[in-house]
Amino acid sequence: MKVFLVSLGLLLLLLFLFSLIGKNSKYSDFGINFKRVFCPKCNTKQPIVRKPANQRQALFGGYTCKKCDTEMDKFGTEIKE
Repeated sequence: MKVFLVSLGLLLLLLFLFSLIGKNSKYSDFGINFKRVFCPKCNTKQPIVRKPANQRQALFGGYTCKKCDTEMDKFGTEIKE
């Protein structure tokens, strides 16, 4: 019984961690993006090593395009304020 509960707990933990990775998850602020990001306006490739332009980018990731000054999240979706 103990082995079953431990394995069930590990399975639930893995499911939760995989939900964090997905872009469309309700936890996407905490997700991980393993793909290169391109600017949604000018299609410029963003650098792998980034310098955050503001506090939101420092906490949750994101980029500001050097070519057209578009702000985007870590998945390359434009942020409109």
